[in-house]
Amino acid sequence: MRPARLLQINTERGWRGGEVQTLLLSRGLMRRGHQCLIVAPPASLLATKARDAGVPVEPVPSRGEFDLVAVLAIARLLRRFRPDLIHYHTSHAITLGTLSSFASGRIPTVASRRVSFSLSRNPLAAWKYTHRVDRIIAVSEGIRRLLLSSGIPRERITVIHSAIDLDRFRQLPDRQDLRHKLGYAPQDFVVGSVGHLAEHKGHSVLVEAAGRLSAEPHSLRYLIVGRGERQEAVRRKVQTLGLEKVFRLMGFSEEVADILPALDMFVFPSLSGEGSPAVLKEAMACGLPIVASAISGVEEVIHHGQEGLLVAPGDAVALSAAILMVASDRSLGIQCGRLGREAVRRYGVDQLVDQTESLYGELLEGRRR
Repeated sequence: MRPARLLQINTERGWRGGEVQTLLLSRGLMRRGHQCLIVAPPASLLATKARDAGVPVEPVPSRGEFDLVAVLAIARLLRRFRPDLIHYHTSHAITLGTLSSFASGRIPTVASRRVSFSLSRNPLAAWKYTHRVDRIIAVSEGIRRLLLSSGIPRERITVIHSAIDLDRFRQLPDRQDLRHKLGYAPQDFVVGSVGHLAEHKGHSVLVEAAGRLSAEPHSLRYLIVGRGERQEAVRRKVQTLGLEKVFRLMGFSEEVADILPALDMFVFPSLSGEGSPAVLKEAMACGLPIVASAISGVEEVIHHGQEGLLVAPGDAVALSAAILMVASDRSLGIQCGRLGREAVRRYGVDQLVDQTESLYGELLEGRRR
């Protein structure tokens, strides 16, 4: 693919999987000679981290997906930057970009779909992903199937899994030093989970599972990293079950690579809505055995009995049994961790950039013809 001007639009203010992918992709494309510009909210972590990484940023504030001020700002940017292609990384970005394109002219567009929620029940969402969007990147086969069931033509969907920067995990921090800083003793078996504290993430199920294991002789300790609207509800459940001494809610951390190596196991209790979770791949890169919910997207990354154990979503009894199984069988944990490190190699940034660049090239070449 010849060098191109590429506009990446992301409307999120926080720092979650989609924002990480936006930055990883933009950096990778720039290393291959493309000109990338990220549109992001002015005070967002994506804007800050992109600038720090040397990726140009156009700050565009928006108060929602129908913010006409933001639409006009993007329309002016399109006329000034004249991108060869636009990549939408959020649902709101699609609306803002589509509306702005009526004023600036038709440009090839790609949209990423990272959550496994159906479009069928939302006519506006279905319209967004079909009107003036040329191709959709589904980050898992499960999302591809949902898009198909929502009426998206098969030929317009490409599956590209999310990536992690494997270089960050080649030289891990000292495990004992990290555990000491976090306040854990050598005999503690630390079960960790990282993610936004939302209802569908299932952290309350993890707390319930921990309650069922409170009488076990193992020195089980639990660490949740993240924040969100369910944070206080999870905290109250911890208190209700009397788990304050073994359960810790750490809050948000920008660098999970400085926390994951301190864990003995990673748990992903999500109930629904997942695409191809990058945090699972980060845990695999650290050699951690994984216990996760058997839901769409997760099952494409974790295979039961190989990189970890899968349980029915929302089943605290099954989750507690799987946690206890790994905590009781050191050889099982070591084997899962080894297989995870081998499997995660297919999720490097180069693969993400290769496949996305190929998709861009196909669209741009078709336009030239």
